[in-house]
Amino acid sequence: MSEEILKKLSAPFPKEVESILKKGGMELTYIPVHEVIARLSNVLGVENWNYTIKSQGRDTKTDDWIIVHVQLSAIIEGSVVVREAFGGARHTGNMDLGDSYKSATSEALKKAAQTLGVGLYLARDEIALQLEDAPDPKVKSAWDNFLSLAGSLTEEQKDGLNEFWVKHSGGRPKPNIGTMTDTFVADVTALAEEAVRLSFNATVVEDEEDDV
Repeated sequence: MSEEILKKLSAPFPKEVESILKKGGMELTYIPVHEVIARLSNVLGVENWNYTIKSQGRDTKTDDWIIVHVQLSAIIEGSVVVREAFGGARHTGNMDLGDSYKSATSEALKKAAQTLGVGLYLARDEIALQLEDAPDPKVKSAWDNFLSLAGSLTEEQKDGLNEFWVKHSGGRPKPNIGTMTDTFVADVTALAEEAVRLSFNATVVEDEEDDV
């Protein structure tokens, strides 16, 4: 993955395409899924990426939630890169079931694209702006997003992430959602960015365009 491609994928979106969601007394900025699709197509080429729904259904513990598991595959500079993510959407009796599945799929696709850098800056900004007054579920969601990025790394890359943290932190403990400090936002941001960078150096399958 060249720096040029990474820069194009992770570039901030124009303000006019950003949307605002008011939730829990907070204003969250998000990018509509069609803009994420356009970014992938414009940077990678429409023929060089695709996604597959690996599974979908109602949550086993609370059936008013739809859960969708998406696999995003892309050919980047001749190599196949695969990312996976889960998305969820609440479904109530007066809602169209198809719309709920669509919303959950869109969320999963955006999360998978985020591991390639698309819209990652918004996740960082939301943590920075809302951390002080954010309810626990919001903070946990941000933390889970980082864990998703780090979870896609190989063991060798995880070692590289640990080495990065030692140099970055000067020996401080890694950020932990259970013991948040004043530097939590900056630390999680730095680790998330490094996880994305390391993921582009993953061992990938060469020249398998027919599989995408």
